[in-house]
Amino acid sequence: MEPTKNQSSNGGGFSGRILRQPRKAMSGIVYSTAIVLMLVVSLFYSFILTAIVRSSGVSLEEMKTQDWYNYLSYVLYQIVYVATVLLFALLYRQKPCAFGYRKTHPKYFLVAAFLLFGLLFSLNWVNGQFVALLEKIGYTMPESSLPSLAGGGIVGVLFVVAVLPAVLEETIFRGIILDGIKDIGTVAACLLGGLLFSIFHQNPAQTIYQFICGAAFTLVAVRADSVLPTIFMHFANNALIIFDAKYAFFTNMNGGAYIAVCVLSALSLVGSLVWLIFFDKKTNRKKEGEIRPFIYPALVGIILCGVMWISALITGITG
Repeated sequence: MEPTKNQSSNGGGFSGRILRQPRKAMSGIVYSTAIVLMLVVSLFYSFILTAIVRSSGVSLEEMKTQDWYNYLSYVLYQIVYVATVLLFALLYRQKPCAFGYRKTHPKYFLVAAFLLFGLLFSLNWVNGQFVALLEKIGYTMPESSLPSLAGGGIVGVLFVVAVLPAVLEETIFRGIILDGIKDIGTVAACLLGGLLFSIFHQNPAQTIYQFICGAAFTLVAVRADSVLPTIFMHFANNALIIFDAKYAFFTNMNGGAYIAVCVLSALSLVGSLVWLIFFDKKTNRKKEGEIRPFIYPALVGIILCGVMWISALITGITG
């Protein structure tokens, strides 16, 4: 039998077999690849830090107070995301539209802004209740620190904590991965997208927040048929957290102003979700395919994430 054009051009080796995988399977491979690379980089980083501690006599606690440590801790994961996206792009020789970088109607940016405003305040309360539940079993939230925000430092922090994660995580989750799972149905894709996004971060205290954000971002990407509105949402979410850390305009809000903002937030959340779910239904997808072609190659990443999530929970309980 004559080889097909695809087979002859892609070859019969390992890369050829990868290239002939259906998009669902490739999306699952991307998820697992990102997790495995994160684990490898984390282990390598730990070994390097241990060597530095032993050779210099500087304690790990002292290093954590230094800006270079905090910047490197954020940047290392962004390098993993870049490597994952580039590997996919080089193998498939894809244009940006393959990652969801498509033009979309401006209304989706407006809806994204209302939805994000609703998520920020409403989810803080919901996630707070979940954290309180974890605390009842002895869980203590780990301390997280940003690099210095003094002076022009906020520019560097915005870049590594807001810009890079927004672009790279949305490219992977609402671009490559969503493209592989969207034909399982809109509802299932949103729920699965939220689950994958939340366990990917392996942070028990943020699980509910990240699950709902992941599901909502997936819905916006499906409706807009583009990752551009979700990149905007992701960046704005992280940027507002950074500005609050510097200026405390949310943290110090109380009394009538806080109640007013919470009411407006709830209205924005309900209104934007009602519109996306019930009125903007042209992009609704019925179940057209099976989830198994995605789940099988993604299973390595899912299991690793689950194990690390449980490990983080146990560490938070036992100290």
